[in-house]
Amino acid sequence: MGPPPPLPTRSAMASAKSSGDAAKIVALLESLHAKIDAMPKCECNTLRQELVDLKRSLDKTTDKQPLSLPAPTQDTYSVVKRALNDASTYAEKAKRAVWVGREELSTPDQTTSADQKAIESLCEELNDPHISDALKNGQIQHHRHPHEKGDRKRRILKIAFTDEKTRDKFLSLCRSSRPDTITKTPGNFVRRDLCPYELDLERKARIDAYTMNCKLGALVYGIRDEKLIKFNGSNPRPLPSDYANRPPRGFNNTSLNANPNATSTSTANGSGTKA
Repeated sequence: MGPPPPLPTRSAMASAKSSGDAAKIVALLESLHAKIDAMPKCECNTLRQELVDLKRSLDKTTDKQPLSLPAPTQDTYSVVKRALNDASTYAEKAKRAVWVGREELSTPDQTTSADQKAIESLCEELNDPHISDALKNGQIQHHRHPHEKGDRKRRILKIAFTDEKTRDKFLSLCRSSRPDTITKTPGNFVRRDLCPYELDLERKARIDAYTMNCKLGALVYGIRDEKLIKFNGSNPRPLPSDYANRPPRGFNNTSLNANPNATSTSTANGSGTKA
């Protein structure tokens, strides 16, 4: 920024007045104002003015339509905590198998003792060294679920292993060898410990299997975990005598009007469970 133009001296003004040349003084003052107006403005003042103008603009917008912040959906901490808890729950489920259909005895102690003997017989029948060693070393535990029976007629038996690999080996042997310890009692089978959404799928698949088996008059369809499967073979086993009188939970008679070929299924070599 250059120095301001020099102001007229008193002697110059006196000389102009003495000569009576007022027009020249007016012209000089107008020229001075023009030069001052043409001088570059300070950038700080310019920025300050822009901020003032922006604030005025925002104030006008707020007066017309007040600013509103969206309500928070859920506390971040609780979301993260729930995710961690779910991950831990699913990790434990991955190391468990479930025995469905086992009868319970008169007292909890009698049931626990009978369950232990049944698991020992099952592991012996599977005849696998790894499974046998796990049982011998106390690495296979069990409990009824839920812990309190309440008004339930029969609770599932959960079998807990120390790792997922042993659990998978146990399930694979149960499905391939079809041990008598399980298959000798109708309605008994072993599956994974399913997550809540998988349990919903399992219930729906069980209803579909029951409906189609009733229509076909034979055990053509079954359940493997949460999936509907179709057994291999051209000569399916006949329905048990009381099969039609034992519909699965949630069954509706209108389901019998459905098309038995409408449900997508997988095929199994007799390793699933009937509905």
